[in-house]
Amino acid sequence: MPRLVTALLAKNEGAPDRYLKRVLENALSFSDTVLLLDDASTDNTRDIALEMGVQVSVRPSGQAAWGAEKSAREELWGWLTKEAGDGWGLIMDADMLLVGDPRPYCNSWEVSAWAWGLWDLWDSEQTARIDGPWQLGPQLPRPWMFRMAAGKDTKLGFGPPDAMGRKAWTPAFQDRGIHVGHMPSNWPGPIGVADTLAWKHLAYLMPDHRKAKFEAYMRVKDQLSPFEYQHALSVADK
Repeated sequence: MPRLVTALLAKNEGAPDRYLKRVLENALSFSDTVLLLDDASTDNTRDIALEMGVQVSVRPSGQAAWGAEKSAREELWGWLTKEAGDGWGLIMDADMLLVGDPRPYCNSWEVSAWAWGLWDLWDSEQTARIDGPWQLGPQLPRPWMFRMAAGKDTKLGFGPPDAMGRKAWTPAFQDRGIHVGHMPSNWPGPIGVADTLAWKHLAYLMPDHRKAKFEAYMRVKDQLSPFEYQHALSVADK
């Protein structure tokens, strides 16, 4: 079976009320290697990851991902590309648990990426919010797992220019500080839907965490699109 490498970005996720250990245990259960890019945490995030056998790279202090996310996403993608080689790479966050086994999907050559839905858990791990903008998570699958070698495949329009003059592909993330995307916005390969997989997103599970998320969004509200701003406001609705 092809190699599967999972990568995540984390900052100060080591607190007892956070989910880092559970998330890493989940990732390790289906991955050959797990990479954690530590965005200059001031807690024990790095120690937890290292104790669990996760590879860790630490970003320099002063490059916080929240509100300045693009460079962190670029760095994580570059590291994942290098480590995955000819295998597959899976991108996730430090508050996400994968339901289902992604490994069988790594045997596919028909697509260059797999997409699946995300459920924003709310108040319990058996309930999710699906009203208004929250319904898009489970209804609109997004790509999370990529055949990284496709980035060098000229048949898909990637890689260095070939004899026909097709241009090299360079990953491009949205030029903004927040919500730049987990993947390059210009990934052109065919994407399949993995209907046996889903994310349980824990970010909004607890009221205290929702309050902190809302306050963080309000600090960077000038960077949000109208839809994103309304979504951020709705965090405080319930």
